[in-house]
Amino acid sequence: MDDNPAELVIMASELTLWMTSSTLRIRSDSIGEILSGLKTSFAGRYIPNFTITRGDSGDPDAVIDWISAREGFRVNEIKINCYPEYYRITSAPPKPYINEAPYFFILQVLSRLSTRRSQIVFTDTVSFVDESGRAVMLMGYPHTGKSTLTAIALSKGYIPLTTENTVVDASGGDPTIVGGTGILVYDPAIRELYGVKTPVHEKTRHGYLVVDLDKVVPERREYLESGVVIDRLYVLHCSFSSKGSDYKLIRGRKIAKTLWYFATALVKGVDYYEPYPLDLATAEVMKPIGRAIKDMSVKYDGRFYEVFGRHDKVFEMIVEMK
Repeated sequence: MDDNPAELVIMASELTLWMTSSTLRIRSDSIGEILSGLKTSFAGRYIPNFTITRGDSGDPDAVIDWISAREGFRVNEIKINCYPEYYRITSAPPKPYINEAPYFFILQVLSRLSTRRSQIVFTDTVSFVDESGRAVMLMGYPHTGKSTLTAIALSKGYIPLTTENTVVDASGGDPTIVGGTGILVYDPAIRELYGVKTPVHEKTRHGYLVVDLDKVVPERREYLESGVVIDRLYVLHCSFSSKGSDYKLIRGRKIAKTLWYFATALVKGVDYYEPYPLDLATAEVMKPIGRAIKDMSVKYDGRFYEVFGRHDKVFEMIVEMK
């Protein structure tokens, strides 16, 4: 391999992904199929608000040479101690339910690149704009209520900002949401259970409802472009069998410990993909995350809660806590 592989053009065509302030160049002889896979709602469900351009679009932060395969996904080579960073993979095109690993690999690379600019991608998070014009960010492990609360917020006229992964600018001043995923997927049972009414643009294989937020609340993009300051943080523990709602203030070291997990999971490869995720947590990117967590631990002392209970009751409690 060449000493500077990012300068070695070995593929037939290329595209560039832009996510907030980071750029990722993909070069491949099957660029059309890759492009088709990236235009699916599945890609928008996990990769924060990205745009795609064809061909050479300036100097990228990283380059992926993508060798076509009929099936599977494999990382052949990485070089992350150079600029631009370089990755060489062998993979079938990205396709929901068939070959999903490339989506999460791309998400991981973009998350690492964003961290260079103190823009941290918090995984397993959703957010919406409250009545004060500031953001509420909700964190939680799978099936703890994030999508349900987002659907409730949308149904009640609030503007959801993010649905799965949230880009937070922590470069100075107040932590601000500047990007995030915009595809909402939720359980249809909550339409009857909680009276949720939203447009539906498609359904998943398992019958979950899919909403493209940019089609429903186009002003969402304007908020993200301007940036929305995060007013308070919550860790969700919701269930359909619960009654009422309750909360507990997160204090001390637990603030940093909780934030650290959600801020580093993508870069460290905690978010699983086959055959196994990379660990891209070098000191170069972990130091900015560490600084951000330290700063946020101070800023959100007294504004960071664990909340418990039934989804609709928890939502009502959250919007009343100003």
